[in-house]
Amino acid sequence: MAEAPKKIMRDMLAEDPFHPSKVDFEKGMSSAPVFALVLIAANVIVFGWELGTGALKSKEAIIAAGAVYGEKVFSGQGWRLATGMFLHGGFGHLIGNCLALYVLGLASERAWGSMRALRIYFVSGLAASFISAVMQPKPAVGASGAIFGLMGAAIVFFYRYRGSFHMRDRRIGAALLGWGAFQLGLGLLIPYVDNWAHFGGLAAGIVFGFTLPAGLFEKAGPSQNPPPAGL
Repeated sequence: MAEAPKKIMRDMLAEDPFHPSKVDFEKGMSSAPVFALVLIAANVIVFGWELGTGALKSKEAIIAAGAVYGEKVFSGQGWRLATGMFLHGGFGHLIGNCLALYVLGLASERAWGSMRALRIYFVSGLAASFISAVMQPKPAVGASGAIFGLMGAAIVFFYRYRGSFHMRDRRIGAALLGWGAFQLGLGLLIPYVDNWAHFGGLAAGIVFGFTLPAGLFEKAGPSQNPPPAGL
């Protein structure tokens, strides 16, 4: 008996190598994101300086070292918005931020390239420092505001271009969203966590995610440069 003809489904067809329908985000990801490693090294060096100068011994010492402090920022010391991004309050604070920066650096360098990712980091960090200086009276230090900026931009990136990625890649965005929500919730429960800086950095990163061109698709060429989805 002749076998009944089978219906050929779309997922049974081989992908056109000249016009691929999906971008493999993980395939081209570097294990050594240059911009993130440079920032990590800078944070470690500055922390060593903090230990050597006694910047962690008191509130006055950390303010003198360059912490974000609204009273000082708005009396003419605007440079604190930048210096506070490189100071940390302890080993745990430093290690946690460096690990988060490395993980987000992997995705950010792949999505935008080093220079654009660096722009997201610094502008988000400045926005985070400014919101912190406005909204809370205590001195604040740390790279987490800038890191939240990278996170917000990456979440929006995976949402905007979700139709261009495989399911396993789209899950990166979902995982980052869950991680970010957890960290913000944790910040609400722990008094010494500066959640205002987190929200400020996250908001800046979201704006970048919607407005900054994706270097990944520029490198891929016109055939893989899709319009953002859902906009």
